Order: sequence, then C-alpha cells, then structure tokens
Amino acid sequence: MNDNNELRQQLDTIISQIMTTEEASTIWGLSQDRIKVLCSLGQVIAVKRGKTWLLLREQPNPKQKQ
Repeated sequence: MNDNNELRQQLDTIISQIMTTEEASTIWGLSQDRIKVLCSLGQVIAVKRGKTWLLLREQPNPKQKQ
C-alpha cells in the first residue's frame, strides 16, 4: 500500500508541472488554436499524447517573447 501512495505522490508532482492547451490559453491570454500551432512548431515546450498537447507549466509566456 505504501508503494501506491508514493506512486500517487509522484504522479501528483508530474501533473502539477504540466498543463493543457486550454489551461495555457487562460494563463497566457492566447487562443487555444494559437497555442496548438506554437506546440507543433516547437516554439513552446510540449509533447503530444494522442490528440492532446501537454505543455510544461513553468515556461515563459510566448506572447511576451514576440
């Protein structure tokens, strides 16, 4: 049982470090479509799992780079 708790804590830590394009849209003030384009161009740190882009939460707002 203790191993399950440790694994859940690890998963919680990982989840707290990533966000969806929907969350990024709210945080960064960009459209979700624009964020998906930035992901596909490699202009933000992201990985695609299935149809979903997962972005590193602690990265600079790409809007401020422009």
